[in-house]
Amino acid sequence: MNRILTTLAASAFAAASLFAQDDRDRNTPVSAIWNTDQTPAQIGQLANGGWRVTDLEIESTAPWNFTVTAVQNSDSYQKSWWWAYDVTPAQLNAALTQYNARIVDLEPFDSNGSTRFAAVMVSNTGAEQKTWQWGYDLTSAQVDAAVQQNNGRLVNFKRYTVGGQTRYAISFITNTGSDQRTWGYLYGASLATIQANMAANNNRIYNIERIGTDSYDVVLIRNNGIAHWYYVDQSASAVTELLQQNIGRLIDIERRTTLLGTRYDLVMLDNANALERTARAKFLEAPAASLGDYGFFLKEVNGPTLAQMRPDTQFEPASTMKTVYHAHAMKAVANGTASLSQSINKPLSCGVPGNNYSLQTLLSQMMENSDNEATLAISNHFGIPAIQATANALGMGNTSINFTIGCSGPSPESQLTLRDLSQLHEQVANGYLGAQRDTFYSLMVNGLQFPTWGTDSLDTRINAEATLLGIPIAARNAFKSAIRIAYKPGGIGWTTPGPWTFYFAEGGWMSVPFRSATGVDLTKEYTFGVFNYRFTGAENEIAGRDAMSDAELELVWDRVKSALATWVHYTPGTLSYFGTAGCTGSNGTPFHNTTGTGEIGDAMNFTVNSIPSPTLAVLLLGFQTVSYNGVPLPLDLAIVGAPGCVLRHDAAITEAIFASGSAQRVITLPNDPGMIGADVYSQFLIADAPANTFGWTISNTRKLTIGGWR
Repeated sequence: MNRILTTLAASAFAAASLFAQDDRDRNTPVSAIWNTDQTPAQIGQLANGGWRVTDLEIESTAPWNFTVTAVQNSDSYQKSWWWAYDVTPAQLNAALTQYNARIVDLEPFDSNGSTRFAAVMVSNTGAEQKTWQWGYDLTSAQVDAAVQQNNGRLVNFKRYTVGGQTRYAISFITNTGSDQRTWGYLYGASLATIQANMAANNNRIYNIERIGTDSYDVVLIRNNGIAHWYYVDQSASAVTELLQQNIGRLIDIERRTTLLGTRYDLVMLDNANALERTARAKFLEAPAASLGDYGFFLKEVNGPTLAQMRPDTQFEPASTMKTVYHAHAMKAVANGTASLSQSINKPLSCGVPGNNYSLQTLLSQMMENSDNEATLAISNHFGIPAIQATANALGMGNTSINFTIGCSGPSPESQLTLRDLSQLHEQVANGYLGAQRDTFYSLMVNGLQFPTWGTDSLDTRINAEATLLGIPIAARNAFKSAIRIAYKPGGIGWTTPGPWTFYFAEGGWMSVPFRSATGVDLTKEYTFGVFNYRFTGAENEIAGRDAMSDAELELVWDRVKSALATWVHYTPGTLSYFGTAGCTGSNGTPFHNTTGTGEIGDAMNFTVNSIPSPTLAVLLLGFQTVSYNGVPLPLDLAIVGAPGCVLRHDAAITEAIFASGSAQRVITLPNDPGMIGADVYSQFLIADAPANTFGWTISNTRKLTIGGWR
């Protein structure tokens, strides 16, 4: 039976690339997966779904099953590719010729005394073209000779037994030009030997194959600055956890059967994006003893995931779990089955009744002060099963409330994942609580003194960045007032049993005010979260929570910093008083005020009060305070019989209003960016015959500096 299976890429490799990069020699982030127990049909489904197999391990031949690693076959990772299994050397050669392909992964096996193969191939044309060779049933001496005589660099290096003899199957490329690397290989080396080689030569593992109980055939390559990891004797679940913890991508995985079950030896490269590397670095700056399992998550509401590490790892969230209690209570309010004003008993301690408080007060105490007795009041009133049901309804499939906060500690531990926490906040942002959405967030911890712990704050960073960008203080403060951030910290230390064990987490929601260059509101919402789970030692508490919080700040800061940069085009409108008060009339001293944002296109409301009734009030608008019709300003109107009345601007525009008691005039500022920064002065001149011989009084002066988006 012909076992050649073909899968071609949708289009050719990007022509703009000067040369194709080896999948095992790059760390451009890409969607990557690995699966076990894959049938040929399932591998075909992966291919049809846009995945490209990069490593193939034979699990069994009757039936055929494989361990598979794959990347999304798109963008810079896109290649035309094929794979084959249960093929003879002749069949494999025929496929290589037919498709003008070269081997990137080769798996030999003994089939009744003859060698057969599974293989992954890519097109050897265009940017992918390399000088290369492959061979099989070779002795170690033949491997050495082939590599040396052809200036080769091993891509595949597989030891196997056929007909009772140890043999090798290899493929190599010519080690020249863009493919040239400093490299080497070892036969049957111990881990200690491999580690010594890596340390002495700044090498990393390119290919690994376990031999016996504790020896390995390896290909080593000079490290080009890529973070990399290797592990041996790992279970399948451990492999997945390690990939998530490191944000890694498998480049080689070897499967074997042990007395403890299936185990894997693996090599991975860094697959993190720039933000993930920055956040990860904050954890790694901390002492290793202050880290347990740790992770982070940042997602745009109704948009992409921007950064993630262990998003699906279950951890004990401490008080961050109270967010679920909060969502349940607010849902009851939204549904009309509870009210924020209703009275609920707050226990003094577990099982001991206390005083009654409103639901709103209890939620504020629970979320802002992390009051455990307030939390106990909420769970007593609504019931933990009902709160758990809300979590389930929100799609939080990996969340479980396993103990009563305020009555017992984390044994058994409750469980939450960052993806579940994000799901809660995204549902709330999208209207799960209806009109109670804003109340939900207002009752959480708010403000730019974020995060709860750590060595820096969001407020400090905004101030420094605004200065760097040259954003005026008023514009910076307007930006700050437009940010909304609501979050819930959680932290607990536990000593039963054993040493101090710590659980820290924090997560929430934020609305970030992006703007277009013309001031169009492009506000975006995000969910975020972090955890550092189950590290020990009282001496590690502060370092552990600070590392987590510093990583969280990096996530949030990335979006806030990007939004702040869009405000360099913004000048806020400002309103101020100019000069002294107006002069006294027959109905008191007229007082003038102006309200509005002061931005181009905005409607400004000019008002005055304490005027006689009925009478004429004239709004005077001016643009300079140097002179009026050639007379220097300010001009004391005593010269015309109105002592104490002072005109302070040039009164270039007048608007007459007949009013009683008070008067107002609304004027819309032109939507002209050329007016940004211009000053407008305003006063009211009021007809008041009894006031003085001039028969007029005048109000105080207001100064408007026009703002807006350029």
